[in-house]
Amino acid sequence: MDFNDAIRRYRENRFTDDDVMRCTGLSVRAWRELIKLKAVRTEEAGRGPGRVRICDRTNLKRAAVISVLNQAGLSLAVAGQIAFFLPYHTLVYEVCDPITIHFQNSAETDPQSGLPPRVERPMVDWFAPLEPATTDADVDWLIEIFDGRFVGVRYDTGKDAVTIFGDLREQATRFVAWLPFPRRDQFAGGAIERIAQELRGDSLIKFVAEWEDPSKWPKKWINKLHRFGYQLEHHEGKTDPLCMAAEAAIRSAIFKITVNPALAIRKALRRYLSIEPAFPNPAI
Repeated sequence: MDFNDAIRRYRENRFTDDDVMRCTGLSVRAWRELIKLKAVRTEEAGRGPGRVRICDRTNLKRAAVISVLNQAGLSLAVAGQIAFFLPYHTLVYEVCDPITIHFQNSAETDPQSGLPPRVERPMVDWFAPLEPATTDADVDWLIEIFDGRFVGVRYDTGKDAVTIFGDLREQATRFVAWLPFPRRDQFAGGAIERIAQELRGDSLIKFVAEWEDPSKWPKKWINKLHRFGYQLEHHEGKTDPLCMAAEAAIRSAIFKITVNPALAIRKALRRYLSIEPAFPNPAI
């Protein structure tokens, strides 16, 4: 499949179980478990024995993040909860996308190619066929886990600032997300913000801040999340015991786990676009 054929299929926004597994490395059993845990959302296409599960690109990207967290030693349930509560993850999903980077999304689709016009000079080379997938210090956000307990996000890999957004409990079998929602100024000036503003102005960032902020969700949403094991607590200020413990862990962690969700997404999409070899299909 060449790049344009892959992009045309990608724009349909319909990915099968096979797509997910060959792009993210999740096993059949793991993918089914994530569906059961409500960590990802799918729908069924067709009827009878030939019906196929389908997910959209948001869930494909979330699966890529969950997979790498699982490979780092976390259970699928906990990995799914961390991926769900990663602050501003929707912004990373929107920016780390071949259509966003390579095509003029506001332009009309060419009836012959079935694609909108290409961007003459893409802002980044993440999906260039002749360039390897590498870390990008100016762009990548990192998920970091300190002493197997406190889960944070580092919005700028060149700075020391870490935003803790939850902690692991009961021997890392449960994740509890923290409120309040992180402020936008904690990643202001970074490449993710600059690319988002270049593409859509300030509207995308404002939308993500509203959409992802749990303090603004209806109570029925929170209750539904609780039923599936997602939990939130309020932790803020220098006198909060958990905040104090998290700050101490950041300063003098005995060990730290670091995961690069942005790179995991880019690699998964490169596999879908046949730029990199896909994972072999696991047997059911």
